[in-house]
Amino acid sequence: MRGTLMLSWILIICLSQVAVQSQYYSETLPYHPRPVKVTNLNFFMHRTTGLTIVVVAQANSTSNNNNSSVPFASLFAINDPLRTGPEPDSELIGNIQGIASVAGMNASSTEYLDFGFNTGKFNGSSLSVFSRGEPDLA
Repeated sequence: MRGTLMLSWILIICLSQVAVQSQYYSETLPYHPRPVKVTNLNFFMHRTTGLTIVVVAQANSTSNNNNSSVPFASLFAINDPLRTGPEPDSELIGNIQGIASVAGMNASSTEYLDFGFNTGKFNGSSLSVFSRGEPDLA
């Protein structure tokens, strides 16, 4: 019991010395936000149906007599070239790979696309997009 009491007093004395010897740093530093860094990306996706977009899966109940060029309930694999301009012979800077699922009768789709850059300033970088695609917006 006596040893426990002695240990308690030693701890109290040590803790009081810590509080006396240390000072709380209370000077407030002003907030200086970093300037916003903006990167403008300009690139073009060259999509060719049948060559860079392939049907992977399609529902059995789907028929092609619904006056639509895109079958309902289909899953597509996408592998498109990524170029610096709209011309087919412009510089190739990467590729776009992903999947698209068509679920609406108006050919609206949900797409996951990964933009991979292979050359230039952003070599080795990628940008992923998960979005809804509407045929009227293209």
